[in-house]
Amino acid sequence: MDHEDAPAPGTPPRAVLHRRPPLTSRERRRAVLAGLAPIPVVALLLVPFAVWGPATAGDVIGAAIVYGGLLGLAAGFVYVDRVHARQCPRCGVRSPRGTATCPGCAYDLAERPRFACDQRHVVYLEPGLCDCGRRLQPLPTARGVGREITLMLKIGAWLLAFLLGMGFLLQLAGPAGG
Repeated sequence: MDHEDAPAPGTPPRAVLHRRPPLTSRERRRAVLAGLAPIPVVALLLVPFAVWGPATAGDVIGAAIVYGGLLGLAAGFVYVDRVHARQCPRCGVRSPRGTATCPGCAYDLAERPRFACDQRHVVYLEPGLCDCGRRLQPLPTARGVGREITLMLKIGAWLLAFLLGMGFLLQLAGPAGG
């Protein structure tokens, strides 16, 4: 550490934003599969509307591409986010799923402790003193987007099921006022 930006002796390491390494070919294939898989599933769910209702095959294909594509974008995003969440904030090494500590620097990946002073100048990965001289306080555990995205996908799936069920019931009821 001979350069000018080196921290003072005894200063804990800062949280560094590492450039995320590109996905491996296997991870890229899985992300594409997660993005494309909902399209045929939505198409299969919409087939009864084409068989027993006034919808045509083109309507089903168009709706499957639009709604399945939107669901696929969300699924692909969640997959890539989860893969990148396994990257160590201290050294940037991507660890296998379920690893409790980083194999490169022994950082606690399960808890991901972070510290900052009262002024929140910089986020540190170890307790100690900030560059401004204040004692570092533990920050709340970062939750990530996994829980929120999972909740949104569940709500979206229930909404899709409700809309499909209502559409099917309306098809059975026949035209209104006619």
